[in-house]
Amino acid sequence: MKNINDITNPRTTDLDKLKNGARFTWGELVKIHEIGEYAVVEAIDKEDKLPCFHSYVAGRSCSHAYPTLDAALAGCIAYKHEGLNHRADGYFIKMITEA
Repeated sequence: MKNINDITNPRTTDLDKLKNGARFTWGELVKIHEIGEYAVVEAIDKEDKLPCFHSYVAGRSCSHAYPTLDAALAGCIAYKHEGLNHRADGYFIKMITEA
């Protein structure tokens, strides 16, 4: 049986709908961070209750979650330039975080 909230306010990943109060598919929305054409949805994951960051470029989901805001922003840039199967973000984060 469906929850009444799922019927009256269904969950979504659509950025415009999230900005207008819709519930986020992957957890409890905390904040939407925007820088130019990049957006990162900060949420509390509904399964493990940890913060997660979902990236968007030009309003479209990059279909990936990250553990930090920094990683999500790097993911936005990599997605824009390399597409869905990007890897540059992982290399970049590894480069700047290793001593």
